[in-house]
Amino acid sequence: MLVSLSTVPHQPINNQILGPDAQQKEECLCALTQRFGDRIIRDADRLLAYSYDATSQRHRPDAAFIAESEEELRYVLQIASQYGMPVIARGSGSNISGGTLPISGGIVVSLTHFKRIKSIDVRSRQTRVEPGVVNARLQEALEPYGFFFPPDPASHRISTLGGNVSEGSGGPHCVKYGTTSHYVTGIKALLADGTPIICQESLSIIDWPGLLTGSEGILAIITEITLRILPKAPSTGTLLAGFQSVIDAVSAVSGIVRAQMIPSTLELLDKATLDTVRPFMDAGYPHSDAVLLIEVDGSPLSVQAQLQHLVNVLQQYHADPVIIAENPEHAHQLMAARRSAYGAAARLASHVWTQDVTVPRPLLAEMMSHVLTISRRYALAINTVAHAGDGNLHPLIPYHPDDADEVERMRKADHAILQKAAELGGSITGEHGIGIDKLHELPLMYSPDELAAMYAIKMAFDPENILNPGKAVYPVQNTSYTHDVGPEQALNRLIQPRSVDELRDTVRQAYVQKIHLTLDKHGVHKDACRVNLSHLQDILDFDPDNMTITVQAGLSYTALQSFLDQYRLMFPVIPLQKDQTLGSLVAEGLPHLAHLGYGPLKNWILGLSVIDGTGRQLQFGRKIMKNVAGLDMPKLFIGSLGQFGMITTLILRLLPKFPEQVIYTLDHQHINSEQYESLVHAFITTAPGPQGLWTMGNHLTIYVDGHDLPSQHQYIEQICDRGGISYQRHDALDILAVTQSKLDTLFDQARREHSGYVFGVGPLPHSITTAFHALDDSLWIVPEASDNGVQQLHLNGCRVLNHNGWQVINLADSSLTKITERLKQYFDPQNVFGHP
Repeated sequence: MLVSLSTVPHQPINNQILGPDAQQKEECLCALTQRFGDRIIRDADRLLAYSYDATSQRHRPDAAFIAESEEELRYVLQIASQYGMPVIARGSGSNISGGTLPISGGIVVSLTHFKRIKSIDVRSRQTRVEPGVVNARLQEALEPYGFFFPPDPASHRISTLGGNVSEGSGGPHCVKYGTTSHYVTGIKALLADGTPIICQESLSIIDWPGLLTGSEGILAIITEITLRILPKAPSTGTLLAGFQSVIDAVSAVSGIVRAQMIPSTLELLDKATLDTVRPFMDAGYPHSDAVLLIEVDGSPLSVQAQLQHLVNVLQQYHADPVIIAENPEHAHQLMAARRSAYGAAARLASHVWTQDVTVPRPLLAEMMSHVLTISRRYALAINTVAHAGDGNLHPLIPYHPDDADEVERMRKADHAILQKAAELGGSITGEHGIGIDKLHELPLMYSPDELAAMYAIKMAFDPENILNPGKAVYPVQNTSYTHDVGPEQALNRLIQPRSVDELRDTVRQAYVQKIHLTLDKHGVHKDACRVNLSHLQDILDFDPDNMTITVQAGLSYTALQSFLDQYRLMFPVIPLQKDQTLGSLVAEGLPHLAHLGYGPLKNWILGLSVIDGTGRQLQFGRKIMKNVAGLDMPKLFIGSLGQFGMITTLILRLLPKFPEQVIYTLDHQHINSEQYESLVHAFITTAPGPQGLWTMGNHLTIYVDGHDLPSQHQYIEQICDRGGISYQRHDALDILAVTQSKLDTLFDQARREHSGYVFGVGPLPHSITTAFHALDDSLWIVPEASDNGVQQLHLNGCRVLNHNGWQVINLADSSLTKITERLKQYFDPQNVFGHP
């Protein structure tokens, strides 16, 4: 059942879900019992364990099942889908948004027995795990390899990786390393009818792993995850700083950012939380009104320098005391006290309502001040802890569920906190998810068109609404395609809109007239009108304290970096083509030259605006790093080659620009294969390591920057000297310019030729000669017409660039093809943007 936003937004969503009747449910469960016997749990007492999560709400399922294999899970889904029976996947049940509650009954399927760590490959920086593996167990398994998995939510000792991926979890290390969505490179899953799908990082037009991450189990049930892992820094340092007010503490956070420092952890606790934690766990926290808990990592020399720099900055903001952890045990004690905040608050009442909002970092003090005001307004004690480095707050509200008046005040306070976060340009959830807790609050952030677009994704994957119904996305009635386009106007072959509104009107005319549009002068449709966005190049918002910038899609990468240079900031993505527009860069979504160190392009896109093929204007994301409100919609458009909409605006995440960037070049013709592989392995598996590592022509190129340059220089040069390998050291900008110039020539040549170049990801056979090869296997480029076995590279998810523009190798997976077609039908029903 679809509902429009004209309905009462607080109406319980389970009243709007159409499921099977009692007879259909009984027939479904009988069919499953015939196969699994008493493993289909129906006893009321045993079902109690599957009726709640870490919220205080309870909804009893009709049955529960602990799956032992993918085959068993597939069978359950096949039977359930025949009867329209809801299926809810569950891990440890530690989520606090109601995300695994069976609000309309159905079958809860536990995946806790899917707990194998299938492989750890440090050379590729990847691990394959089943969804029931607990986060902390993976960390323990990675320890002997000197690697770690950066996302570590507070529940890491009990939460499963399947749950972390489904919720898009964060944790204290996100300020430097990012959220779970930054680390998922592959997902195997089952659709609602049991059909298996394999979603790997590729150059297809949809980032399937990105779209599934944070989807709260409403699109598919995960059976295996491939995660990016990182080499662990050799040293860490921890300090705690006390302040006389929250405002002073947050001002110090801004001071740290202005000093161009990125700690690995930057946490804040307010006075109410400190007073609650101190008697619960004695970690030596001072009697201050606020504290910052800060961790830095790197080489031992770098850590000492960072700690001293931090002390200098903190003292400028009247920090007193400043306590540097004396040893790892002391550091662990300080961090454990921070993690105990929820447990300490739980002693104040029988229940604690945990909220989770994010605001732009410079507005953190204002948001915390509003929380105090809300606390007084509703006569509630609210403790607040915050991941201060990324603007993510967790107000903790102790309450008694048997006190109706207190519950009502708690609900009103909860809504007021969410409303204020949205008003400040933030998110109603940074890392806990929507679940059922905040479903009715989604209109605070999204228009009806945007909510309908999210629901269209759900329907493309799960048309019968079997999987975890009533969660994550609001079932909004699809809005009409009808727009007031005015009189029909002939469209020029070259269209250069001077505003987003003009572009919108152009797309609407194309939709009505069934005309193809393309941003590529070598577009697939020879009769298409070409759209040039060179007039849309304004900088709409620049927030250096927040390290974000909002730009129009026609702005070039070169112009962006020239602007940022004035403020000693950088957009860490180094594109293959230097003069590309940012809209084109994001629409193509190709790996970049610093992919090894800074991760994929998508990690640096916080939000975007698009005009889809019907002329609807859609905006997703905000200038915050943590945002799991609804589906991660930008992932649909990044790398899509414009097939679902034209990107008009981008919100980019920035970093401090390091004063020195260096490139080493080695002539790999004089390196034997054993030395070559040893070099690559050493560079990829060491921290701090290179940001980029690639071969082009006869040279192996190593790109390094950061706070640890001296130790990186020493490491690289020692390895080369030990192997008798000669090297040259250069200013990075010169070599990057040469590399991009050569790649520009390659792209131009490809666009002129009938046989162009094949672009792909993943390992390559050694017999293949490449035009370009990123040695973390994030990208390779091979001449299409070469006789060195290139034909075997025509694999799913590769792209070919030639005189016809981009062409994507078709997916062999028919299920993903059907989902793509449904998405295309929703976002571009008249095929205005064509097919690659």
